[in-house]
Amino acid sequence: MGRKVGDYPLNELRKYRPELTNKPSDFQMFWDNEKKEISTFTPDVAVNWRDYAVPTVDVADLTFTSWDETPLKGLFVKPKGVTECPAIFFFHGYTGSRGFATNFLKWTTLGIAVVSFDVRGQGDSPDYGKYENGSRILGWMLNGIHDPKNYYFTNVYRDILMQLNWVWSNSFPIQPTRFGVIGGSQGGGLALTAAGLDGNVDFVAADWPFIAHFERALEVALSGPYMEIVNYFKWHDPQYEAYENVLKTLGYIDSVHFCDRITCPTLMGVGLEDAITPPSTVFAAYNHLAAKDKNIEVYPQFVHEANMFHEEKKIAFIAKQING
Repeated sequence: MGRKVGDYPLNELRKYRPELTNKPSDFQMFWDNEKKEISTFTPDVAVNWRDYAVPTVDVADLTFTSWDETPLKGLFVKPKGVTECPAIFFFHGYTGSRGFATNFLKWTTLGIAVVSFDVRGQGDSPDYGKYENGSRILGWMLNGIHDPKNYYFTNVYRDILMQLNWVWSNSFPIQPTRFGVIGGSQGGGLALTAAGLDGNVDFVAADWPFIAHFERALEVALSGPYMEIVNYFKWHDPQYEAYENVLKTLGYIDSVHFCDRITCPTLMGVGLEDAITPPSTVFAAYNHLAAKDKNIEVYPQFVHEANMFHEEKKIAFIAKQING
């Protein structure tokens, strides 16, 4: 069935479950220590409610002061007047932002609240991280690439841990009755990571996730953020002398390495013509999920793009999750 562009045929993709040879031996200890350290921080969150033209929702602008004082901009949207309801944590794509309230009204019609933050350095938010290496390559993929403890996405994951602690605290604007994480591309990878880091997540919807199975992605991706790393080698290390060290850092943040800890219902989507997050990297994540209730929707002629057909399936999936 369908097409493929520079990747395995669909029948092979469905069975593609590579050995996680790049997962560090101290992976679990690394993140257990990070969670312990982040738990010592008390979130400082400014919640500013605003007038909004739709009378059935409440909307607030958020400023979340993270562990290193980086002020992350956020958005909170909920059905009018509720103090407890299902909630979704939305993660945006690479170079994107937290979005607008209008992006989340479809969820409030189902009685769901949504929280969304800029990823540090993206959207309207700065990044106060200090990274030792420079690069002539645009983007964030290479910031701190030689130091797992101070890599850009390690810092992003610390932000997420702290934000999830806030969700479960008494200062969060509502009491979540069910809680899910969703996103596409970078957001899909972050949703998988968040679910793997936090055992309180009830469901996941991760579309064509980025930050997944770097060993394969660096071989077959033809455009997008993975190419930042490919071009880093071209212009900084043309004989790949630091390749193993770079892969070691990426091993600590690869979203596939969190999938064996995801046991909640999970929906994923993949386009077989996607050259940014190649299908094999998406299936690597899907096939390593520990969840028994999981499904991946395949779209043969879709590239890395918005997919309203999949959006309808995602709405149905999430409606089922919140209604039991």
